[in-house]
Amino acid sequence: MKSAADVVIVGGGIFGLALAFELQQLRRRRIALIERRHLGAGASSRNVGRVRAIQLTPELARLSLACQRKHAGLSAELGANTLFWRAGYALVLYDEDEMEVMAGVDRMLREEIGLKTELIGGAESIRRMPVLEGGVRPRGSLYHRDAAAHHDAVLFAYRRAVLSRGVDLHEQTEVVGLLRSGDRIEGVTLGDGKEIRAPLVVNATGAWSSTISHMAGLEPPNVPLRREAMVTEAVKPLIDTLITFYRPTEGWLNQTLRGEVVMGVTDEHDQPGITLASTPEFAIRTATAMLSKAPILGQLRVVRQWAGMYDVTPDRKPTIGPVTSRPGLVQMNGDNGRGFLLGPKLGELLAEWLETGARPGLVAPFDVARFDAGAAAIPAATDYYAGYRKTA
Repeated sequence: MKSAADVVIVGGGIFGLALAFELQQLRRRRIALIERRHLGAGASSRNVGRVRAIQLTPELARLSLACQRKHAGLSAELGANTLFWRAGYALVLYDEDEMEVMAGVDRMLREEIGLKTELIGGAESIRRMPVLEGGVRPRGSLYHRDAAAHHDAVLFAYRRAVLSRGVDLHEQTEVVGLLRSGDRIEGVTLGDGKEIRAPLVVNATGAWSSTISHMAGLEPPNVPLRREAMVTEAVKPLIDTLITFYRPTEGWLNQTLRGEVVMGVTDEHDQPGITLASTPEFAIRTATAMLSKAPILGQLRVVRQWAGMYDVTPDRKPTIGPVTSRPGLVQMNGDNGRGFLLGPKLGELLAEWLETGARPGLVAPFDVARFDAGAAAIPAATDYYAGYRKTA
């Protein structure tokens, strides 16, 4: 059976949902949104909901600040409460060389972006984040007033909005091939044998984006990496700051509006690949690191843990826009762990681009063509900051 659409969006996470919503806002058209499981089944429902403007490069910071503003108004746009709330955000630093790196980031964020960041010392860090009292003493923190939202609330709001606007939703439906005429992409083939023809096919599949790119005969730079998290029982307010640290390995913790403490520490030896299985090793690794930095957390009981996926590019920045070598194919992926933050605004910007043919300035640094000549991939286990340095 064959059908037709103006745009086929592959991937029903926050990227795909946001783009479908924004395209319908600009001009009503036939949009087919395809998700192999249920909406948000991938990383969009497996994240900690941070909406932070603090980033390590100017182009990411400019985009992220715009994304934060988009999130702040999203409840009104979608007609449902997304549980957006303001909170402190801190990159907690434990080495002197980290302080030197962050001194430059602090200047960039204040002078180029206009953020009111603060590079504070160890004593002030503990005063603002008393959860760190008694742990390994930090050298300092890069601090800013940022925000968070609830992923399930955002996904529910988007789902209701796109369905009310007539988007043709296909859940439990897998794309198994792309329809091609030479290099031109002309639609998709589904697992049930059906075809949907469309002049535009958008690859918004997150960590699964390489699969779709390979169907188009491309060799994308994206690498899927697992990230795990665990949640404690709900307790009285304990942490009012979204905390991240990168040394000795990347970790994070914050408290939700319900009082749960969410936390995680990465495995520097985790290999690329798609798996949503969480592990006992993760629980041990995370508990060990957290108790060294925030001993008070040892009083809490862990009630659940899960795994999600990052879609990582060599320069840790998204890939957005039409693929010149494959007319009809559009990339909207490379979240690098920021999918929940970026999705709503990138949906707005990409919809504008596809509608007018003019690329918005905010997404210019993230064009897919920057990898056409090859890029020096940076292994996931490399020092975190190195991932943001320019690649050859």
